[in-house]
Amino acid sequence: MSRQLPEVLTLGHPQLAEPSVPVDPEDITTTLFQERLVLLETGLNHHGANGIAAPQLGWFQRFFLMRDPSGSGALVYWINPQLTILDPAPVWYWEGCLSVPGLKAYVGRPCAIKVDGFDRYGRPLSREFADWEAHLYQHEHDHLDGILFPYRVADPRHMVTADELAQRDRWPDSWPVVGARDAPIRVVNPGD
Repeated sequence: MSRQLPEVLTLGHPQLAEPSVPVDPEDITTTLFQERLVLLETGLNHHGANGIAAPQLGWFQRFFLMRDPSGSGALVYWINPQLTILDPAPVWYWEGCLSVPGLKAYVGRPCAIKVDGFDRYGRPLSREFADWEAHLYQHEHDHLDGILFPYRVADPRHMVTADELAQRDRWPDSWPVVGARDAPIRVVNPGD
């Protein structure tokens, strides 16, 4: 494969904030599309990320790659996924993103979801996720709709620099809201 890993697009890039188009199912098994899937994996490993979406690399189609949030270490490709909320009660985590370097945010997302889509070979794929797993999946899925995590914060004070978050043990218990100081942080390879 002679293609190089594209640069990650960042907050402010106009197309990153636009919904992506579905992948034509007939394209999934083509050499070009399969090369893009390989580049997604290269990008995921290069950046040490939990997930990476096609729009982040300048491909404005509905597919992404994520580490299996159960901790198995498996990589799961999602193509044209459809998300259904099973439980809208929010689960809260600190999260960051390759497309929003240097910032972290305390974000609440529905705690249980069901997803239907296709895998890297165009076979049907269906999963249910809860808590951390649902949170991680939704972050990646948001990229397909042109949504970055800063658009999801409930209050601008829920966004901090990565350096500040690393020092959160000195924050008051109530900053930026009660429970945020001790809330889990999305980590790379949660099963490690």
